[in-house]
Amino acid sequence: MEEGLDEGDKGDDMITISEVAAGKIKEILEAEGVPNHALRVTTAGGGCGCGPSYEIMIDDKTGDGDTVVEKNGARLFVDASTAKSLEGAELGFVSDERGEGFAIGFPNGAPSGGSCGCGGEEAKPSGGGCGSGGCGCG
Repeated sequence: MEEGLDEGDKGDDMITISEVAAGKIKEILEAEGVPNHALRVTTAGGGCGCGPSYEIMIDDKTGDGDTVVEKNGARLFVDASTAKSLEGAELGFVSDERGEGFAIGFPNGAPSGGSCGCGGEEAKPSGGGCGSGGCGCG
C-alpha cells in the first residue's frame, strides 16, 4: 500500500497518469490560480454503446471513499463508483488537428462491462473510442 492512500484505495493500480498529462494538469491549475487543487474524474453516464463516458473537472478536496492518484506533483481524485470503470486506464493528453484535451485510454483493453463493441480497436489511448467521450472506434 502506498503511503498517503486510505485503506481500500487502489491508487496507481486503478489509473495511471502519463508524463504529458501530469505536466498539463499542473499547467492548467497554475493558470487557474489554484495550484494546490486537483483534477477529478467522474462517470458522466454511457454514450452510444461505448460504456461510460467521463467528465474531468478541477476540485479542491477529496470526498468520502475517493482514491487519490499522484504523478510528478499532479493529483487526480476518483470517486469509488468511477474507480470501478477505470481499472487499467491511463489519463493522457492529446493534441491534434481536432484540438487538445485529456483522454482516458485503456492500453490493455476496456474492463469487463465497458466494451465498445468494436473489436480490438477499443483500446486506442490516442483518442476516440471508449472512455474518451467519443465513440469512434477507428
